[in-house]
Amino acid sequence: MKVRPQNASSTAARVKDTVETLPRVSVRSRLQGLLTGRAATMSATRSAVAILAGVALVGSIGGAAVYKASEKTVQLSVDGQVRMVSSHAGTVGEVLAAAGLTAGVHDLLAPNAGEKITDGEAITLRRGRDLQLTVDGVQRAVWVTAPSVAEALAQLGIGDSRSFLSASRSRQIGLEGFALDVRTAKTVDLIADGKPRALLTTAPTVRDLLVQGGVTLRPADKISVPLDRRPVEGMQVRITRVDAQRQLENIAIAYDTVHRPDSTIYQGQTQVLQTGVPGVVVKTWSVTMADGQPDHQTLISQVLTAKPVTQIIGDGTAVRPVRSTGSSADGLNWRARADCESGGNP
Repeated sequence: MKVRPQNASSTAARVKDTVETLPRVSVRSRLQGLLTGRAATMSATRSAVAILAGVALVGSIGGAAVYKASEKTVQLSVDGQVRMVSSHAGTVGEVLAAAGLTAGVHDLLAPNAGEKITDGEAITLRRGRDLQLTVDGVQRAVWVTAPSVAEALAQLGIGDSRSFLSASRSRQIGLEGFALDVRTAKTVDLIADGKPRALLTTAPTVRDLLVQGGVTLRPADKISVPLDRRPVEGMQVRITRVDAQRQLENIAIAYDTVHRPDSTIYQGQTQVLQTGVPGVVVKTWSVTMADGQPDHQTLISQVLTAKPVTQIIGDGTAVRPVRSTGSSADGLNWRARADCESGGNP
């Protein structure tokens, strides 16, 4: 029930009207009763106000108690940085919003944003990083929630302590992303100067592999794989040392043989009148040696240093002597035979 306070001027008017209309014998009593009612009305008004104020005070105290009871202390970890926060939020998402944080599609949040929280709750938020990753020459873009290079590699299961990294393992990865080059270690069989050996390498090319192995490739040398090839596990790289040598070769030229009739020689007999001598040609060769063994040769020049001498053979045309009547007792003409053998010279 609401008690409307009376206006002073209206009350005075009512008293006046009442006085004028009542007999004078009852004016005093009526006036006294009117004033008594006004006092009662004012007292009721003050009581009502007091009651309302009390109710409001009780409600305020009860609301404060309820608000205080809803407060929770939460452990919030963001990218490994832990802090304690007080919150009246009801869910994980509301706690993040109160802290000015949001969880994106590449972020890791535990518990989920819609989960209700309790006092002492632990919330973990690991924000995603765009990692431009190149592994052994192959590029790809990946999202990681790791704050450092070492943690990112462990998260992706890439590389080990022997791998080459373009950045320190302790380097922090910012929210703006990062580019990382990784070259994993491989064992390559290197054969040079006839000596094989296994080489553990993270070299980006075979050319760099040779530098690591202390092998100098000369212009004429041969290599089994291109220099710009990227090494792979189990690759064999063979270096063949190529040398060019000049070699001289003496080649005999066969002499000719001719026959001439010779009257100083009996028919049916032959005699070497001039001995044949072979000629000589000197050839100069360029010989390519592969690891010390002849591989192929090229003729550079050939020079005739001695002409062959023809061999001359005399074929006898002389007629043997015949028997005569003036022969000796054995039937031979010794004089004619002597003349023939001496060639007619005494």
